[in-house]
Amino acid sequence: MIFSVDVEDWPQSVLNRSNPLSDRVYANTMQVLDILAANKTKATFFTLANVAEKFPALIHRIIKEGHEVASHGMSHGNIDAMTASEVHQEIEQSVKILEDIGGVKVIGYRAPNFSINEDVFDYFCEALATQGLRYDSSLFSIPVWKYKITKKYSLDTFTKFGLDEHYLTHINVAGKKLPFFGGGYFRLFPYALTKYFRDQYDKDAVFYMHPYEVDTGELAEIKKLYKNIPKKWLITQFVKRASVAPKLERLLQDFEFTSFKENYYPENSAAITSNSLSQSTQQPRIIIDQPQAA
Repeated sequence: MIFSVDVEDWPQSVLNRSNPLSDRVYANTMQVLDILAANKTKATFFTLANVAEKFPALIHRIIKEGHEVASHGMSHGNIDAMTASEVHQEIEQSVKILEDIGGVKVIGYRAPNFSINEDVFDYFCEALATQGLRYDSSLFSIPVWKYKITKKYSLDTFTKFGLDEHYLTHINVAGKKLPFFGGGYFRLFPYALTKYFRDQYDKDAVFYMHPYEVDTGELAEIKKLYKNIPKKWLITQFVKRASVAPKLERLLQDFEFTSFKENYYPENSAAITSNSLSQSTQQPRIIIDQPQAA
């Protein structure tokens, strides 16, 4: 199974992108790294370039401890709100910054807010391939209020550009798709339910989380700094944060995880040349199942 972390700062990435980055993203990511180290687990860290620029020590530790650094974009802007040229620039800049700081090839990408759909697939995939990326993990196949996959689609465009797609995990319950393996679902569900669903899941699974989900003191500071916090954020983003770290300990003891790179792309060492659009001879693999959005 894959353990993935979306490295971002809650006030800047969720509340308002014009907010400055706080130091909490550094401390929170360090805490997640400590938990992974204690449990001898490797992970993929989809990192915002603005976080990497402010806290290069995070990137250095991630790489030193054998984890994978992948791109999460520049500053958490939605891909489906950008023009084609903006998407190319966004991905190019983020990859360059991460590679310059870390000194290793970036081969993976996850769009902020899982913000891709069939309307942007062509120039999105072209942008990834042009930068030598091997895979994407942005498709959240269930239409919920925050994500926008609302129609059926195919992965022909990904195949055309030689890219693999690693979906976020869901399980079918009473004919409905239910996400359970990460984010707010992991935080809000009892651990026993998460484990039960995972035990029923017979495919490769992708777990995801954000460093701020282990931060139990952030809400008090947020209320002081930013007055009118929307109720939806108070409910969906802060409830049961204190449960996350203990649940992670149990999850890492009950199941084995690794990074996308270690599991699927071990040949992509730090010395490998860029697998660019013109150079690629790799055949893409469609990972997990191809969902059909309702």
